[in-house]
Amino acid sequence: MSIGSGEIKQGILLLWGLWLALVTLLNVLDGLKMAGKLPAGWRFHSHNFDGIVLATRTYDAPLWLCWAMYGAVTLWEGLAAFLLLRAGLHFSAAAAYLAFFVSLALWGAFIMVNELFLTFLTEASGGYSTAATHRSLFTSFLVSCVAVAVLP
Repeated sequence: MSIGSGEIKQGILLLWGLWLALVTLLNVLDGLKMAGKLPAGWRFHSHNFDGIVLATRTYDAPLWLCWAMYGAVTLWEGLAAFLLLRAGLHFSAAAAYLAFFVSLALWGAFIMVNELFLTFLTEASGGYSTAATHRSLFTSFLVSCVAVAVLP
């Protein structure tokens, strides 16, 4: 069996699509747990809702805003996962670029929100911040997009 650049491109797209699908699932489960729809001892969830609540404390954001942000992000991640998986299963350059555009926009939005909510202050005071993770994910997705574009 021979593996060429087409299979590598598809593999990159499928890897990111599967990963984002898992992230989406964990976030859905986290939202259900936070809403009291899953048992208190439920362990399979992302813990990301707590991160949003912590980050938005900078401006004393109401809980409804945290839920709105969480829902929007989870939907955005789900859309990006779907587009990446679709592009990986039925490769076309246009589908791949659309999937990467949506994904890069997601991580770019996270980078902006990290700055807006000054999440680096949480990290500096010994708390947990995802700012570095979001920058790393943006870079990783960008490198993957370039690889898909450059491989023959």
